[in-house]
Amino acid sequence: MKHEYFCRWALLLLACCGTLASCAARSEGETGKAAEAGDTQTVTAPQQGVTTEDAFPFPQIPEVMTDPEERRSYLLAHYWDEYNFADTALLHRSEVTEQGLVNYVALIASHPDEQEADAAVDAFCRLLAPSEEARQTLASLLEKYLYDPMSPLRNDALYVRFLDGLLAHVPAEDARRDRWTFLRGLAGRNNPGQTATDFTYYLPDGSRRTLMGTKAQQLLLFFYDPECENCHAILTEMKADAMLAEAVNSGRVTVLAVYTEGNPQVWKERLSEMPAGWVVGTDHEVIKQKALYDLKAMPTLYLLDSAKRVLLKDAAFADICGEIAGSR
Repeated sequence: MKHEYFCRWALLLLACCGTLASCAARSEGETGKAAEAGDTQTVTAPQQGVTTEDAFPFPQIPEVMTDPEERRSYLLAHYWDEYNFADTALLHRSEVTEQGLVNYVALIASHPDEQEADAAVDAFCRLLAPSEEARQTLASLLEKYLYDPMSPLRNDALYVRFLDGLLAHVPAEDARRDRWTFLRGLAGRNNPGQTATDFTYYLPDGSRRTLMGTKAQQLLLFFYDPECENCHAILTEMKADAMLAEAVNSGRVTVLAVYTEGNPQVWKERLSEMPAGWVVGTDHEVIKQKALYDLKAMPTLYLLDSAKRVLLKDAAFADICGEIAGSR
């Protein structure tokens, strides 16, 4: 879903490119307007190189460029050319700066050439680094859109690329560097394609096991807290799902539910709520204390393959069901 959301924004940006190309032949007062995507704001494309009060100042794309991929690469490389990072009033105009950054993030996420995209991210971070206000505003927006669990654009892998750029160019005395370094480590772990971080957990009888030692064709990790209302709601949904029950009963999927909080009495009192076919344990709070997994919202679900490589990270239960069903 997140990938599709980014793709819609990328197509919208390319539509803006076409609009920009046609603007040169129009009067100075005309502007192009792209279609809306989902619930987001409409992206407006002002005349090339012209800053208006309520629209992002897109760069001028040379008219000789007609190939869509060439135009996209040019837009990516020159996206911020007409933007003044030192203008504090402009920084706080959400319809310009925030909307412009959302469009830019979509363009980066959908760009087929990772080297070009990484170079663009690095250049963007280098441009904002000299301004304290720009560092504060734009870094906060990046965290809001790419890292907040409620954001439809959340993308930990892409957020890591921006964090690398910030850490490479922001002055050493900036106090936010410590937070960015911490988030870089957290967001960079357990992403799809990576081997999941191993940890120890303890069964109700006190016996000790490890993630890597848990045999499974597919492993559904369910980090939870029985006192969490949302955890209870998701648990109820999982228990009622016939497809998941069949996958567990057939041995195709193992569900490992791990209590990550610090009240073992509550955990033991609520064990009866857990399905008999699941593996249920507690990690004695080590996962949170050592930041082994990103548990910013509970519950947190991961799907791993037989080699404990991450298939889905912090995913919705519906997405996990789709992946399980598709692997039959």
